[in-house]
Amino acid sequence: MTSIGIDIGSTYTKYCIKDGDDLKLFSVKTPVRQKEFFADKLKQLQTDHPGAKIVSCGYGRNNIVAVSEISELTALAEGAAYMAPANDVILDIGGQDTKIIVRDGSRLKEFFVNDKCAAGCGMFAINSLNQLGLNFEDIDLKGGEEPKIDLSSTCAVFAQTEIVSLIAKGADPSDIMTAVIWQILAQSKVLLRKVRYDSIALSGGLTLIKDIDKCASKVYSAEVVIPEDSYYLSAIGAALYAERL
Repeated sequence: MTSIGIDIGSTYTKYCIKDGDDLKLFSVKTPVRQKEFFADKLKQLQTDHPGAKIVSCGYGRNNIVAVSEISELTALAEGAAYMAPANDVILDIGGQDTKIIVRDGSRLKEFFVNDKCAAGCGMFAINSLNQLGLNFEDIDLKGGEEPKIDLSSTCAVFAQTEIVSLIAKGADPSDIMTAVIWQILAQSKVLLRKVRYDSIALSGGLTLIKDIDKCASKVYSAEVVIPEDSYYLSAIGAALYAERL
């Protein structure tokens, strides 16, 4: 039986189509007119996969008429248990927030969310890339080397002004972007103080950046691992949940 998990995030929507042990994973940019888009998408999925159970999660989970919906945190715990069974603590840096969960098996044990500070989430990285005229693929963390530039501002709004000043002074855009990534990781450390950990699994869009685990390991002073398909953990978790319906 095929099961489908859909994680509707603030920036991208991730899909997991699970057929036995086979996982088909893909993502698309989250549309503005979500209800209309997902009504058509749901019809397409039901046509391509007759009888499939579909579960949604994420910011826009109410905008699709799936069989069921669950919180992104619950889905993240499910997906992490499946893809990263050795790690009980998962740090997810999303577009609009950063969250840390502690799981007990596939069950969500506790969680903490930082949705107040933009400097600790992926949108800060996206805005900085746009400001510097760079693409996501241009980020080069150089094997986890510490940044040559320090951003003194802990607020994303003030940091953007600081970046303007750095550009005017002729700073290397790649060095500025490295400082931005380190700043995001440093801000997320506030959440990690709330839990005990020896090892952390990273999830979210920033895990697609090469060597970010090496940077995070230095920032957190702990072992940091990036599970396979870490970008899709919540979508995978939603598909696993659907499989049991």
